[in-house]
Amino acid sequence: MSTRPAAARNLPALLVALYEQEHTGTVVLSGAPGGRIHLRGGRIAGVETPGAPGVETILLNSGRIDDEAWTAACASGGAVEGTLAAELETRGLLPRQEFEIVCTAAVFDGAFALAFSMPDGWEVTEAVPAPSIGPSVTPRRLAAQTTRRLSVLADLWGAPPVELARTRIRPAADVPVRIPDRYATLLRTANGRRTPRDIAFALGRGVYAVMLDLARMNESGLLHRDRPAPDRGRPSAAPRRRERRSPDGVPAAGTAPLPRRTPGTHHPHRTATP
Repeated sequence: MSTRPAAARNLPALLVALYEQEHTGTVVLSGAPGGRIHLRGGRIAGVETPGAPGVETILLNSGRIDDEAWTAACASGGAVEGTLAAELETRGLLPRQEFEIVCTAAVFDGAFALAFSMPDGWEVTEAVPAPSIGPSVTPRRLAAQTTRRLSVLADLWGAPPVELARTRIRPAADVPVRIPDRYATLLRTANGRRTPRDIAFALGRGVYAVMLDLARMNESGLLHRDRPAPDRGRPSAAPRRRERRSPDGVPAAGTAPLPRRTPGTHHPHRTATP
């Protein structure tokens, strides 16, 4: 069975074709923000992109799990695909169901972030291990949910969501004393330099959830609406997770690089992403 849907006109079409083939592998996206989409039996089990916080960033930066405990869980067999949920539960760090919910939310949020720009192209590779994966979803369900989210934000913000994604957020001059705690946290994090994606990384929240709150806060007059920041291919200035340091104070190495290209699997396109 061929795993090279050369006629795919865009990324959603590619994912549908791979779903129909029940393909297991990884789609590597080039460009900004770029990323990886992990397929298991054609279904989407993971989305990694610099444009949205991943599972590790969400759990660590939100304070649900501390860095040391996470590192220990990953080192003790949790790095093998499909075993991290059980490892976290065994250590009493996170119930399996909660981990799976976070994984699924990260898939939808990653696809949402990828929808703001077209990748320069893609390549289909062999499966790259993805320890932080949960229940998989179909490409059509993912595309439908992404479209719905974009529509909701467009209605609330009164402009294409990409404008909000690039806007530097800062509080309005007069903010009421009594506002929901969630809004207060967002306002404390907004410093006039951070975009919604930066805020999402800093707080360990999904980009869509943060943008939805900000759009509602804007309607309530809680935000000063600055001019959108130029898009220079830097999806987030906030750290993707708390920085690890070795005993001598030198930052630890980052995550592994994207897998090498498999010749003959690159299929550029000219239309929108999911």
